Amino acid sequence: MNEESRMQVDRRTAFKWVLAAAAALQLPDALAAEMEKVVSAVGYGKDPDLLKVYAPGELWPLTLSAAQRSSAKVLADAILPADGEWPAASKLGVVDFIDEWISAPYSQMTTDRSAIVHGLEWLDAESNRRFNNGFAELTAKQIDTICEELAPSPKQRKDAESATAFFARFRQLVAAGYYTTPQGMRDIGYVGNVPLAKYDGPPKEVLRKSGVIR
Repeated sequence: MNEESRMQVDRRTAFKWVLAAAAALQLPDALAAEMEKVVSAVGYGKDPDLLKVYAPGELWPLTLSAAQRSSAKVLADAILPADGEWPAASKLGVVDFIDEWISAPYSQMTTDRSAIVHGLEWLDAESNRRFNNGFAELTAKQIDTICEELAPSPKQRKDAESATAFFARFRQLVAAGYYTTPQGMRDIGYVGNVPLAKYDGPPKEVLRKSGVIR
């Protein structure tokens, strides 16, 4: 198996990730209540108007530095690389989604902010320690080596446990960002939210079986 194929994630695995991400990203009651509040931090205001399109950074200051965005792009594309007609994660704005997510002022997002930022810092430190280069400058083989070490295993280094938790959460966010785009939805065969010229309703045999009609 060549290095490129080893880096790729099969679409069935990615679909499992997006299901997990969908559950993980649901807003708990406490967060929903928190979203009703006005946040006092500099640059934060009331909750956004969901009918308006905002530019990145317009709602609240974004978090990732240029170097961190570069590392996030490389890692996101290692998780979901280009595959035939389907573009790599970074081409669909996944890094922008992650930056926006971790920059939001709500409790879940601030928790993720700490994990993602520290995880990206760990990636760069580990890359420099092992390969004398930042993560964004590594070869595909070197990226693969580091990513493989982030998978949970009995031989996992103690100092890499938090990095493994970061990697798991980052994968969830990549999947969530990717598979909520039009291209990502097509990739997994999702056909919801499509306008219909007409709606004929459920078949009569289904209605009979359910007892709605006789």
